[in-house]
Amino acid sequence: MNDKTRKGRAGTIALRALAGILIVAMLGTMLLYRRTDVAIDLKAMDNRGAQVAAQQLTTLDTYAGAPRLQRMSTYARSLLSGMKRSADCDRAAQIAIAQADFEGALAYTERAIELYEGGDEGLAALNARMGYLHTLLGNYKDALNWLDKGLAIVEIPEARLTRAQVRLNLGDPKGALTDAEACIARAEVPWQMLPNLVNIYEAAGDYETATAFYTTLIEATGEPEYMLNRAYCYTSLGSMAEAEADCARYAEADGAETAQAEVMLGIGWMREGSFDKAGECFGRALEQGYLDPEALYYYVVLCAYVTGDETRACEYGDRMIERIRAGGEARSADVQLEDTTGRLNVSLLPLDESSLCMMTGACHMRLEQYDVAVDCLTICLECNPQDGFARYLRASCLLASKHFEEAIVDFDAAIAAGEDEEKCRYGRAVCRSQLGDEAGALEDFDWVMLHGTDDSLFAEATKLMKALLGETDEVEGT
Repeated sequence: MNDKTRKGRAGTIALRALAGILIVAMLGTMLLYRRTDVAIDLKAMDNRGAQVAAQQLTTLDTYAGAPRLQRMSTYARSLLSGMKRSADCDRAAQIAIAQADFEGALAYTERAIELYEGGDEGLAALNARMGYLHTLLGNYKDALNWLDKGLAIVEIPEARLTRAQVRLNLGDPKGALTDAEACIARAEVPWQMLPNLVNIYEAAGDYETATAFYTTLIEATGEPEYMLNRAYCYTSLGSMAEAEADCARYAEADGAETAQAEVMLGIGWMREGSFDKAGECFGRALEQGYLDPEALYYYVVLCAYVTGDETRACEYGDRMIERIRAGGEARSADVQLEDTTGRLNVSLLPLDESSLCMMTGACHMRLEQYDVAVDCLTICLECNPQDGFARYLRASCLLASKHFEEAIVDFDAAIAAGEDEEKCRYGRAVCRSQLGDEAGALEDFDWVMLHGTDDSLFAEATKLMKALLGETDEVEGT
């Protein structure tokens, strides 16, 4: 083999070796790229604070935007050096963030702060990042501490933005409002910051300002989802006509949450005392496929009970009572409007199983379905034995179905609980007369005639008392 041939083979081997190295490097770079692709899903964040913090992290993730080869070599150097420099720890933290390893990112960032020797802006940014990470992890007190540190060094609008949400989660709406106002005051284009801040005004109860900001957002973006938020503010302000108009515009824009919007309107009408309109809204929500219909039944029963729609109240009340009997959980509506700026939680009343059963039982009683009414009222009294009105209702049903002895027990308990004594004594008198207890009946009738204020009960008591005594009216038919 001549020298020329040997040199050719050596060159080929070298080229193959170089190619192999490049292939490995490329594969390594591709794998690293896939592994470090930003993995934060904003929609998966469980509250607005977490979403805002995640936005800051993805915005500040300079590692994710660097050239692939540079990222791989920088990361390799960081590993080889044992990350003895703040910049190495910073880069490792960014990789951890891109991999959604927030615990790891915390450790790297804290180490970066310990090793940091640069200017104030960089140190403030690292402290702010610690705040963002703690916010994502739900450690709000720690988040507040780190954000305070960062803002004490340099004023960072994004840190104020996150701190406002953190303060809101910690139950400090006034502090959140202070940060929100500072953010808006410093913003070059204020409306761009509003989507992340306007919910704070809602939480602080400043619905007028929130309404104005939503109007700005609607005019600037045309997004129909903001109409739901504004409608919620209108319901809180008692401006139901405006709320209805916004919900109608949202429906015209093919909004995905029209049923939830109807529930929001229904709750608004209930706050205003318009149970007939509220009932109509709840009915439409059910027709439109409200996502959790059973959670809405309690409001349907309440509206039907108040407006005298006994059949409807019994229909939905019986469904919920059946669920209670089966050991299931009966719920009331807690509407969450997901497609909005602040993930609204709209609710009016927690479910009261006692009042649910009382209302359903009372409606069955009005429909003269006494046995079913007794069953409903029995469950009511199991939930709340001290409910004097439920005792009176069950006693009246037992009287109507001729269970006189049981009725007397309930009338006694109703009187002891402070329920209307005149009605209870009258009912007990009727039961006693039916059981042959003439003395007891006369005693109760006498009390009604002496102390009562209801003219119709007075007349009935007088007639029945005379019948017991064997007397007749002096002038028959006059």
